[in-house]
Amino acid sequence: MRVRIQNDDVPYPLSILRGRLRLSGLRDTEVAGIIAGSLANQPSSKFWTEEELVNSIEKALEEYPPLVCENFRLLTAYEQARGLSDSNRSLLLVLEGASATGKSMLAMELLQDLAATRFISTDSVRQIMRGIYTKQSHPELYCHTYQAHKYRKSGDPSLDPVIRGFIAQSELVIPHVQDLAGRLLEEGAIAVVEGVHVYPGSLASLGANVIEVVISPSSKTHRAMFLNKYATGKLRTVSGNQSLRIKEYEDTRIIQDYIVACASKCGAPIVEMENYETARMEISRLVIERVRYLVEAHE
Repeated sequence: MRVRIQNDDVPYPLSILRGRLRLSGLRDTEVAGIIAGSLANQPSSKFWTEEELVNSIEKALEEYPPLVCENFRLLTAYEQARGLSDSNRSLLLVLEGASATGKSMLAMELLQDLAATRFISTDSVRQIMRGIYTKQSHPELYCHTYQAHKYRKSGDPSLDPVIRGFIAQSELVIPHVQDLAGRLLEEGAIAVVEGVHVYPGSLASLGANVIEVVISPSSKTHRAMFLNKYATGKLRTVSGNQSLRIKEYEDTRIIQDYIVACASKCGAPIVEMENYETARMEISRLVIERVRYLVEAHE
């Protein structure tokens, strides 16, 4: 699709509108119907402006609950306000939780919904750091978070050794993630951050433009996701030894329970993860709440 911007016709990514509609509370089938209907109404003689396209979407939303249209208008207003020179309307969505909680897959969906142009995975940051620090100097970097306690520990000595190993690895990674996140906020970008190393509160000091969310599957769901990660993800760094994986899951769950406790302590939202669609829609609701706050704060 193309739209008219000033005097030029330029390609327009429909994923922007799809994401905005999903964030507004619609399901994929509803979004597809609205987009198709709006495109069918476009005159063949000329390209629409983005405003005309948005107006067509809003008209179609009259058939849905008023809150959906209200959310869509809010997101449109937020996007328009981001272009103002005196406004910093950046947004950083941070998905937190232990290994195999569903963070990465949710991040992929929300990247599209937010039309985010930046993405940070703390696993990638850790991998870059492995190119800086040797295995001899920082062996805790060269393993999973649930294995780090074998090499180094940090934090309160009364904590479980697995947690202290997790903290030791996170203490190396978090400062670099904070620097990257701070730079993205300065740019005014919309971004998604995901990873086990950013536990609740670690990025909150960057301001109201940061939304920290802990992804929390039940122990039964988490166990199933963790034990099947080798079969579903095909990662060579994940052991296919079932008895070993069970022990690794138990250690991972200790980390997850610690992260959830940190979230409760600092007031970070905790989203249950029993299926991706429900979790995504709950995160969308949290995004809408924060966008509303940001828009109202700058009015």
